Amino acid sequence: MRKKLLSLGAIFGIMLIIPFASGQMFEKATFQESALVIYDQQYSNSAIISIGLETTDNQEIKFTDELIQKINDNEKIRAVVFTNAGECVIGVTSEEQCIMINFDYQQLKGDGGIRMVQDSARAMGNEIIDDLNETLGVDGKFHSTFIHTVDDANLLLETSGVISGRGAVSATFTMPKQSTDFLFTDLAGKLISKEIRDGGGFYDISKKISQNDDSILSISIIKTGDSNLLIFKVTKEKKDMAENISSVNVLENFEVEKISRSDVFDGKIVPLNSVIHLVVIPNQTSKIDTIATHAITDLTTLENISKKGWFFSSPAGNTIDAKFLFGQSKVIPQEELRLEIGPWDGESELSFYSVEDIPQEEEYQSIEDFGKKESNEDESQYAVLGIIIVIGIAAAIFYLKGYKPKR
Repeated sequence: MRKKLLSLGAIFGIMLIIPFASGQMFEKATFQESALVIYDQQYSNSAIISIGLETTDNQEIKFTDELIQKINDNEKIRAVVFTNAGECVIGVTSEEQCIMINFDYQQLKGDGGIRMVQDSARAMGNEIIDDLNETLGVDGKFHSTFIHTVDDANLLLETSGVISGRGAVSATFTMPKQSTDFLFTDLAGKLISKEIRDGGGFYDISKKISQNDDSILSISIIKTGDSNLLIFKVTKEKKDMAENISSVNVLENFEVEKISRSDVFDGKIVPLNSVIHLVVIPNQTSKIDTIATHAITDLTTLENISKKGWFFSSPAGNTIDAKFLFGQSKVIPQEELRLEIGPWDGESELSFYSVEDIPQEEEYQSIEDFGKKESNEDESQYAVLGIIIVIGIAAAIFYLKGYKPKR
């Protein structure tokens, strides 16, 4: 189960330049905003919420060119993560926050042993820690080199595939813990572009979440080949909120009545750059019974990509995974994001009811029909978009302190 969850965030969403039927163009936007809600009945009985702001443009989440160059020049560095979660690795207390510089174990080991791994990670971490301290306004001191042998760090640091359980090494630097509201005000002002801060949308919700005492801030630089994925994320765990999942109102977890896209996207055709992601981990096999908007059953057509609605990567089973796409809509009210979930015997047909009328050509009889609609030759290029969304639009599935199975 845990490996399945991790795989949902393993591949980063990639926006492509593709033609639009009307002669307009889908545009390539480097900035992406995502809202994640996890109802976890099986492990923690909590609802976990997060807002992620992501980009590959260093002008939208700003780090100095010198720092980025140093990170990119070192082929052994896989990622850099800052978090005020506390207890980021064994030996770090709940009153500390961390900078973790992450490497691949085998690359560091070479012909040496664990001692070489530890010494190399510390030495390479020291090469960039001063730049990181200056950028973040902190004073991180070396704590330890930690070799990850289990998958807990994936769940803790939401960087699946980068801080992987087996085969990852973290040069860890610590400092006294700071509150999320303070860090958000300070670091958002330093790092996030004024256009995004003034653009509202998901950013405003992340700011609201940061004001909770038990919220967590994470900032990541993840190497992705020719570019870096920069992530600014705020997360909160709402305990004892997953007891009843029969009726799910996604936005009530964020305590807002509607959710708006960032003004950054005004005048642009970027239907995939604002996403609401719902994951339900039920304590019994379950399925989607009802949705309050229409279901997007085919992601290979232009019409469907441009229309708001739910796409179900996993509509039933031990994990329910759904993504709401804004299409060309600007604002989505709370009532349009409601779903009903019920038990499933694992054998009966997986049909569900949508309260919105769907044109006949887009209707389906069961969830097994998802993706079976044939595309013509001109639309075959859009199939890649379906693959992107099925695997996961946003990088990293969640960021949660202390997320461990019940014993």
